[in-house]
This record gives sequence, C-alpha cells and structure tokens, in this order.
Amino acid sequence: MSSISRGRTDAPWLSRPEPTRVEWQFAPQSKVRTEPKTRRSRRSVPLPRVVAVAIDEHMQDWPPAGDGTLFTTRFGTPYRHDYYSTLIFRKAVAAAGLPKGTTSHDLRHHYASVLLMQGESVIVVAERLGHENANLVLSTYGHLMPDSEERTRRAVDDAWSCAPDVPQNEAPKV
Repeated sequence: MSSISRGRTDAPWLSRPEPTRVEWQFAPQSKVRTEPKTRRSRRSVPLPRVVAVAIDEHMQDWPPAGDGTLFTTRFGTPYRHDYYSTLIFRKAVAAAGLPKGTTSHDLRHHYASVLLMQGESVIVVAERLGHENANLVLSTYGHLMPDSEERTRRAVDDAWSCAPDVPQNEAPKV
C-alpha cells in the first residue's frame, strides 16, 4: 500500500485495490512480528472496496508507522495483541453496533460465511483463510452452502434451455 495517496477518495487504488499480502503476524502477548503459523498462512487476500475506503479514511487521521503498521499506539508502535483485543477491539465492536463479545475470530467466520453464501468456491475460501486444504472449510461451513439440489437442476436446465427439442418449463409426465 505504499502507493496510496492519502486524502484522495478518487485515488486509483480505491477503484480496484490490489490484494493485501499476509506476510507476518504479531506474536501473542508481545509486539514482535513473527512468521505466520503455516506456509498457506502467507497469502494474498482481495481488499474489498468498503475496507479500502475505511483504511484510506483511517490513514488520513493516523498515518501508518514507518514499518507500515496501520494501528499503532500514540508513540507509533504496535499494540500488544492482548491490549488490542481486550480494549481497542471491544470499543470498536460497541461503536459498530455488533453484539457484545464479538471477537476478530467471529469476524473471520463471518467473512467465510459471506463468501460461501455468495457462491464463492470452497477452495477459494480455504485459500483466503490460509487453510492447507478445503476440508476444514467444508466441515465448518458446509451447512451454509446454497441448496445444491436446486442449483443442480437449474444448471442443467440452463445449459439445455437453448436446445429446440428439449421440453421447456414443463412438468415431467409420469
């Protein structure tokens, strides 16, 4: 995000933001950057426009630290994970009108659920979450998958709707 033009809502990166790279994380109970848990945890995640606009607005008031960290103390250093999650995130949850007790992990579940309910593939959702494979996504979120029976019928009906000798919108004769 080094090419972000702060203060401009017509900045090109806002119209089609580049994917955000997950390269590191803060170690629990510290301000030390560490490698992500797994190889797949290093990943690119498309930055939704609503998030890009919110980050741009945040950066107008609070520029990133020298290392690129967006959310810092008044001294420009990262927050400790425990302080951030118990005090800062809790206040943000209340300000956003979310249920009390909502955690960042809850938002991760929400993100995965939204993607699946909008028809994103299980494989892509697993990649976005940094999972090694799609099994965990299927076992955790499979109940959210759109009704596959109706989608199967519709897929074949749509594919064959242009064939002249195929009955269209008729109930089967028994």
